[in-house]
Amino acid sequence: MKKNISILILLLFWSLTSFSQSFNRRIFDYPALEKAYIKCDDSILNELNKVIISLQENNSAKAVMQSKELFEKNQKCPEAFGIYGLSLFRSGKLLDGLNIIESGIDMFGSVPELIKGRYQLSLELYQNGIGKKNIDGNSIYLSQNEKLKFDDTQFKEENLKSALADLEYLTHKFPDSNEELFIIAKIHQLKGAFEKSNQAFEKLSALDEFNDEATFNIATNYVQLKKYDEAEKYLMKLLSKYPKEPQILNKLSELYELSGNKIKQDEFNKKAIFNNHVPYFSNIEYNDKNFEVVTFFSSEQNDAKAKLSKLDKIQKSESEDYTIDICLTILKIHTNHGNGVEEKATEILAKIGKPALEKTHKLFNTDVSTCTITNLSEIMSKVKDESSWQILVEYLPKIAHMPMTMMPPNVPEEIIRFNEEKGAKEVLKVVKKLLNKENTDSEDPMAQLAGFSDYIYYSPLKKISKQKLKKYTAELNFTEEEIKKLNEKLN
Repeated sequence: MKKNISILILLLFWSLTSFSQSFNRRIFDYPALEKAYIKCDDSILNELNKVIISLQENNSAKAVMQSKELFEKNQKCPEAFGIYGLSLFRSGKLLDGLNIIESGIDMFGSVPELIKGRYQLSLELYQNGIGKKNIDGNSIYLSQNEKLKFDDTQFKEENLKSALADLEYLTHKFPDSNEELFIIAKIHQLKGAFEKSNQAFEKLSALDEFNDEATFNIATNYVQLKKYDEAEKYLMKLLSKYPKEPQILNKLSELYELSGNKIKQDEFNKKAIFNNHVPYFSNIEYNDKNFEVVTFFSSEQNDAKAKLSKLDKIQKSESEDYTIDICLTILKIHTNHGNGVEEKATEILAKIGKPALEKTHKLFNTDVSTCTITNLSEIMSKVKDESSWQILVEYLPKIAHMPMTMMPPNVPEEIIRFNEEKGAKEVLKVVKKLLNKENTDSEDPMAQLAGFSDYIYYSPLKKISKQKLKKYTAELNFTEEEIKKLNEKLN
């Protein structure tokens, strides 16, 4: 019986490892490859900039088509190798993109832009491993059959080693390469070389643009080295500048936990939780009462009925400013989707009206979820104050170039609700560009779903009468062909 079990274990081990290959990155002797090269001329660089715009718009299929043609016609242009390689990589052809960049290094030598592109892709391969790709801003997790056929740990280590070698060459060749030095320090931190990491961070801490990040990382390394007094000194220096920053508060809580100070650990943990939920511009001060209120709404243990009752009590008994802050906190946290609490907070803010708008605008312009953006745009559309109009108008075209998972679907609808004629015209301005965009074929399913953003714009237009749409499109100088395409989308 034991023998049979052993055979099964061996067979299982073989099945898991037999298709995993060792992944080896090329090692370039960059000093030996240094030679003169000629940059692309301005006309080609202008065309390559158009490719970069396509990539920024999360349209890798178009970028590949554009850059491939430029690459094939401009084999003496190092930038064409870099941009084509990046476009392939962004479209999901990871190793093909990397190979193009490396072939550029073979041809042109130690071109800094190519080396920089190479280490950036290496770091992304390290972060994602064999089972994930980033395509057009979306994270794609691969099935077992789609994964790269390498050992994941060895694959990551090899890419990190490759990136470090590229970075060390660049910082040696160009001593003012501070961004590269920062990444080197982070890599040493990842590899557990904390003293070596701090040597680099200490240099960077003397520079204003790196001081805060470098100081935080120095403290992080001292925590790992169990030099808690040193870590505390650096963190307290940061806390004096940013007393509400959750990342600093969390690190202090971790430090006190490791050093055995339970009272301070709990204190800073609670402050971190509180400030992570409350918008940075809020006037709500941290205290036991406010901590209880905020965590009551963030907890999934409290049902919607209890939360709605508490919110109603706050609205009736607290100041308007306090109510605004609590409602915006509810919209910022992520535990009340679909239970009616966010909807009630949105309704209260819309009824408060103009006094709530300044903070509503601030939250809208921070990195918040699609649901939060949707609720905030609803508040603005109901209050209908001119101060909100430009914020919505500027946001509207950005949706077309967002990853699908980040698209707030209701913003076009809300801008039309704000002012039907003006809103519809703003939506149509975006649609006009979408109707004229080039169609690109791609085998990648994410690229094929890119048209979902179009639907977000077309859907609210269907609710407007054909007579009004005809008037608006005429005023915006739509061509007959554009009107035909628009009608096809709306019917």
